[in-house]
Amino acid sequence: MNYDALKLAANSVIIAIDNNAPRHTSAHVLTSIRNQMVFIRDNAAAGRDPATELSSGSKFTYAVLASRELASPDEMLLQDLIDNVTKIMIEK
Repeated sequence: MNYDALKLAANSVIIAIDNNAPRHTSAHVLTSIRNQMVFIRDNAAAGRDPATELSSGSKFTYAVLASRELASPDEMLLQDLIDNVTKIMIEK
């Protein structure tokens, strides 16, 4: 896994949420996605696979949350950034 690319991709999602959060998306959903991106970014920065750092029984939910919440054209940029994080994590 390219940890540098993952760190940058997760950070891009964080910046997008912080600077241009979709107006019609639940604040709770955005907070959850953001928190998961911080976890991913910080573990990638430390050279660790974020998926293996989750506590037992835990799973990432950011992709499901995003697919349910982000649908309008102005939300697609954020969806694309989130999809990029997933792509990098899958390309182990």
